[in-house]
Amino acid sequence: MYPATPGSRFDWDYDLGRHRELSRTLLSSRGLMRIEMDNGIGGFPPGAPPRYHAVGHLFFPTLVELEKALARTAAEFVADESNYPDC
Repeated sequence: MYPATPGSRFDWDYDLGRHRELSRTLLSSRGLMRIEMDNGIGGFPPGAPPRYHAVGHLFFPTLVELEKALARTAAEFVADESNYPDC
């Protein structure tokens, strides 16, 4: 989840390109079934700005497999944090 705070930005090109490819590379052999990204389009009440720029979804057969995969790849994802958007 990428919060949409005042003045923050989200780099869709990076996230849908390099970061998604990194995720596939690191997680596909560990049970990743698919990746989805939702774009924040509005908040509540209607007309309010979205609370999030985007929400990423990683689909695995089980929660246990997701947790194991993320535990084994945490260092690589943390190393990539400097490329993340500033939200």
